[in-house]
Amino acid sequence: APGWGRHGSQQCHRAPSRPEAAPRSAAMASSAGAHGQGLLDGYSKEQWGPWKSFGLLLQQAILELGWQESAAGLAALLKDYARSREGHLSRDEFVTIMQRYPCCNAAYRTVFFDLFDRNQDGYLSESDFLGGVLAVSPLTPHKLESPSGQLRMQFIFLYYDANRNGRLEVEEVAKMIEHIQQLRGQPHSDAMVDATALVSLYSGPFGFAAFYDAAQKRMLNGTAPLLRTQQDLPEAVKQRQAALPPGQPPSATTQPATQ
Repeated sequence: APGWGRHGSQQCHRAPSRPEAAPRSAAMASSAGAHGQGLLDGYSKEQWGPWKSFGLLLQQAILELGWQESAAGLAALLKDYARSREGHLSRDEFVTIMQRYPCCNAAYRTVFFDLFDRNQDGYLSESDFLGGVLAVSPLTPHKLESPSGQLRMQFIFLYYDANRNGRLEVEEVAKMIEHIQQLRGQPHSDAMVDATALVSLYSGPFGFAAFYDAAQKRMLNGTAPLLRTQQDLPEAVKQRQAALPPGQPPSATTQPATQ
């Protein structure tokens, strides 16, 4: 959840149990690469602004971070655990992975699944899985101009857009501000007042373009610790595999560690 930081589950906050379908411009961004920034015809540049193709950002972020080994390891993990649909993880299969390689509070495993499931079909493709894990890793930098930072910003926006209408309502912005204050250990100001003031600076809906602009100009400051697992999943996998007895391969049939 947005309160996930690097310092323990006390900073986790309740999240929507099942977000509604993502806006087509978000859910289908990876199929719209021919439209420059990944937006489909008919969607407002004013509202979506710097939104880019998910598939393109993922490829660029893997290169940017030298994440090829982690990507290959996660792809192999998906292949090992995908049972109900080839090349895809069901909700239960994803939760099983997160149980075996715990990297976040158990209460938020299904929340991550819902967020990563961009087309809301109940399955994670390989790109869904890799892109989501990369975006929420505590090791991923939060540089807004970089592909990995842009990928993170897209996921943060989609998380707080709880009703998936393509814009952040004042209440959703206020929830984000509350989480930022909690992660920073700051005294809680009136988040609704702050959110109302921020949203009023932008004409029209507070879409991704406004959200990204506000973060760039530091009018919305402190987004870096939002939406982070407590541990990097590829690192958790490496640690568990290193602890296996010699000659025992990691397998989806191996019993998970006791939680």
